[in-house]
Parts: sequence; structure tokens; C-alpha cells
Amino acid sequence: MLKVGIIGRPNVGKSTLFNKITGSRSAIVNDMPGVTRDRLEKVTEWLGVKFKVVDSAGFDLKEEIIKKEMQQQFFTLLDEVDVCLLMVDVTEGVHSLDEIVCNLLREKGKTFFLVVNKVDSEKREYLASEFYRLGVSEMFLISSEHGRNVDILLDRVLDEAQKYEQEEEPDEPADLLKLTIIGKPNVGKSSILNRILGKERVIVTEIPGTTRDAVDTYFTFEDKDYVLTDTAGIRKKSVMFKDAVEKIGYYRGMDALERSDIAIAILDATQGVTDRDVKIIADAVDMGRPVIIVFNKWDLVKEDKRKAARNLQFQVKDRIKFISNPPIIFTSAFTGNRLDNIFKYAQTLYKEYSKRIKTAELNKLLQFAQERHQPPVVSNRRLKFFYMTQVDVKPPYFVIFVNYPEAVHFSYKRYILNLIREAYGFDGIPLRIGIRKRKGRDEK
Repeated sequence: MLKVGIIGRPNVGKSTLFNKITGSRSAIVNDMPGVTRDRLEKVTEWLGVKFKVVDSAGFDLKEEIIKKEMQQQFFTLLDEVDVCLLMVDVTEGVHSLDEIVCNLLREKGKTFFLVVNKVDSEKREYLASEFYRLGVSEMFLISSEHGRNVDILLDRVLDEAQKYEQEEEPDEPADLLKLTIIGKPNVGKSSILNRILGKERVIVTEIPGTTRDAVDTYFTFEDKDYVLTDTAGIRKKSVMFKDAVEKIGYYRGMDALERSDIAIAILDATQGVTDRDVKIIADAVDMGRPVIIVFNKWDLVKEDKRKAARNLQFQVKDRIKFISNPPIIFTSAFTGNRLDNIFKYAQTLYKEYSKRIKTAELNKLLQFAQERHQPPVVSNRRLKFFYMTQVDVKPPYFVIFVNYPEAVHFSYKRYILNLIREAYGFDGIPLRIGIRKRKGRDEK
């Protein structure tokens, strides 16, 4: 399958074109240069022919560390794609970086088309003639925002795609396990991902907030299929929402968490469990997701490791009381020690997350619960529990039918849930319980 890379310097419209071609809003779009930092890939099709499109970080030669990381990804991308769409901005004319990238593509012998963007009028078509000085054989004048001439560009891409064998994109495996990495900025989320994958898939620096897009990566580990999603670091909403790009990145991360089966919360072992960590994990649990707690930077912990581990385990138990016995891993993205445990715990959690208990067994438990601790009397009438059933999994959701739903105190619901855990496990799994009124003669 043809792989097409969209390249160019920052803020020329690469992400807008990526979204237009793929028919999605996968890439964050903003007028601020350097918004796309991580690589996004998506399979799309034009006139029935499939090809893969890759959106890349803008190529820049400034000296900031993050720019160097983006350049490294840029060169990696050039080695992986078959055709490049070199995007330039008609409103800014020929830039020295445009010439550098053009020459680089020629040196590498890459097939590429010059795509002059923001050409949304006849006047701008005239301005585009300046780009012929780059000596390219094929040039396309488009407006990625308005879709102008994008179809003509895609027709040309189609000519290239037909030279490649058409591969059917495989359906998502039925047992694909979806994991989402969450955490505050600069705890090493992207470093953990890259260590797992063994390559620089997302940009890693010491600068907080380097990841902005939610980046999906499919891979297989020990014959099990996974998709691992790295998300932007989560700060206080009052801070994040002041930045439009960061706000979009936050919602992308929440969407990724909503699609996932299990959350992997990365914490900094040198900082312990902070208020922000607790809030982030609580949000994941509120969404019904099991959480694996990973303490990163374990190699930087100076005190006795056993003592430090006991201290962190106590902090989890004391501060994250809303999860029942979550898995805890002490690791380092630098060494990779014990990282494989993520997948062992993920498989165990997923089995519990998908577990269904028979109604007959639940009703026996409900009967036992009432015998052990009788429901209260409400308005001189006894609260009756008729039966309990499990109506859903992922997360497990139980419903109890009663005569007066409004009279069931939250403490009694918690009591029932604790009995369910005692009887059936569900360690680390958020459980849901609903109370409904049973209609008919039984409620009298």
C-alpha cells in the first residue's frame, strides 16, 4: 500500500490537508506554528483505491530541543514513506527552508509533489508562479481549508497508488486490547511508550507538554494485539483551557480514554502521589476504566528501594481509595525494567472487566446481604429487595430491583458492592450499581 507523507515547514497547512484527505479531525489545527508534534497516520481511499497518509511535525532548523526531536522524526518519516507532498504557503512566498527540503528530497531520490497551499483566488494563483524557481516538475495549487483542487492532487496521488499492491486493511482483531496512557505533564508518558515500542514514535523531551495529539499505535506482544494511545499531559483545566491547542488536546485525550479498555496512569516515583495524579486517576475511574498505576523514574529514587516501594504503595492505598487493589508497577523508561508487567496486568484486568455473574448467583448473594444486614424501614414500610442482575460489562454494571428506589442509601449500595467483590473478585475494576423500581404486584 502506498504511504504518503505530508511534509513542510511549520504552519503551512499540513494538518488541515491531512484532515481533508482522511475525512477526519484527527490532527489538531491551529494558526500557531508547531502545533503538530507527533506523527499521525491514517488509511484513507480515493476513488476506491486505498493508501496511507502521514501528517508530520513541521521541519524547522531552530535550536530548541523540541525542534531537534521533530527534525529527527522528519528524517525517519522520509525513510518510511513512498511519496511526499511538500507543502508551502503561497502567502509567504519561497522560504529558505522550502529550498532546503526540496534539495533534501532530491538527494534522497524521493518522489514528491510541490503543493502550494492557501491558493483560494486567481490573484494568489499568480503569486504561486514564484515557486517554479524551486525547479519542481509537478506543482499543485490548492486550498486545504476550502478543499480547492484537492481532488486534482488526489488524482495524481492515485496514479502513484496504483503502482503499489492494494492491501486490504485488516479488521480490528476482536480481542484487541485498547490501552491509553494518562498522566500529568513531564512524568515520562511518551518515554514509556517509546521504550515499549523500541522506537521514537512520539516526541520526548524534558519540556512539559510535548505531546499534544492523542497518538494511536498498534502492535503485538506475546501473540496478543494491542493499541496503545499516548495522550497530552493533563494539567488543571483552568490552566489548560487558556490555550486553544492544549484544550483541544485535552478533549482528544478524553476521547481516547473513552474508547479504551484500560488506563495506564504514569506517576513520577520521585514525587509520590500528588493531588493532580489523584484527580487524573479519579477521572478515569469515573469513566469506568480500570487503572494500572505505573511509577516511572524508579532509577532516580535515591532511598532504599524496598522502603520507597512500601511508602508509595501506602500513598496509593491512602489517597486512591476509590480503586480496589489496583496493580502497581515500579519502572523506568530508561531501563525498561518490569515494563512487560503492564501487559500481564492488562490481560488480567480485562478478564475481570469483562466478567459476567449469573443472575441466580447474584440473587443468592442479595439474599445473604439482607439476612446479614436488613434493609431499613422507610415511612413505616419495609424496603424490599426483589432481585439483582448484571446488565453490562466493561465496566460491570449491576441492577437491583426494589419497591422504593429513592430510599436506598448509598452506604447500602456500597455494602452490596463490597459483598460482590468479596465473592467474585473484580480487583482493580470500577463497579457500577443501579437501583430500579420493580413494577407490578411484587411492589405492593
